[in-house]
Amino acid sequence: MKKLILVAFAIVLSSCTQTKIAYIDVADVMSEYKAMIALEEEMTTKQQQIAGELQGAQSAFQAKVQEYYKNAPKMSSAKKQAAEQALQQEGQMLQGQQQQASQMLEQENQAKSEVLIKTIDSIVANYSKSKGLGIVLGTQGNGTVMYGDDALNVTADVIEMLNADYDKKEPVVPAEETEAK
Repeated sequence: MKKLILVAFAIVLSSCTQTKIAYIDVADVMSEYKAMIALEEEMTTKQQQIAGELQGAQSAFQAKVQEYYKNAPKMSSAKKQAAEQALQQEGQMLQGQQQQASQMLEQENQAKSEVLIKTIDSIVANYSKSKGLGIVLGTQGNGTVMYGDDALNVTADVIEMLNADYDKKEPVVPAEETEAK
């Protein structure tokens, strides 16, 4: 009987151990993680560069359209029809280039973001293990965690670790810059 009570007491004590829980404000991580900031800047620069290139083609196309309207009254109907068809094809081609460029940028951004998210997940896992945390919740604003004691908020620690990890890595030089040298 005494052994049974001791076993029951041990089971009760072991079930009383609490899982340590913390949370991370994901919005803060995304806005303060240097690698994410660098990625946003890189994508903005590429987007502006591509937009500039496409704007040049769009301007040339608009000049052709204006030239067509200027000369249209003097053209035969067959020549008008051919010019309109050529302008329509060129317009569609420009639209296709814009869509292709947009898709390329989106895919590149998604691929690079996935790499950063894996890095975040890895660092959060290592941090959690080192601090003995059983559960780490992610929140964005008023999302998943409706309330959290500031003592449980480990966002600043995780951001510090992420940025330290980012700072120790060599900056990656884009292939375009490497080829230019």
